[in-house]
Amino acid sequence: MRKGVGADKRKPFGELFFDGEYGKALTEEAAGELADILELVRWAPSAVNKQPWRLIVDGNKVHFYVKHDKGYVNESSGDLQKIDVGIAMCHFAKGAQAKGIDVAFELKEPQFDYPDNAEYIATYVIK
Repeated sequence: MRKGVGADKRKPFGELFFDGEYGKALTEEAAGELADILELVRWAPSAVNKQPWRLIVDGNKVHFYVKHDKGYVNESSGDLQKIDVGIAMCHFAKGAQAKGIDVAFELKEPQFDYPDNAEYIATYVIK
């Protein structure tokens, strides 16, 4: 079953994490001290391994977005992709905590352009 859904494969770093704007790939080198934390996010579990989270690293802020795919919202289970982003956010916060990095949760949508199939979720501010 794991093989069938590609559970052991992950999207490339630069496809999930962006440098200052949506769509501009972030490299592990440019991520600096956040690279290990972002790698934890990259390996977070998600429904059928869709990895719907997209993060924009903007100075001391990390903005979380969901990239919607059709068919993942229903009345009985809600929006599974938003649940997946919540799991990824938990991985980020726990990873930061493990490295001694203090973060605060913020709900203040930045003014970035992003695709119609994406939606802002929340931001972590690195203190």
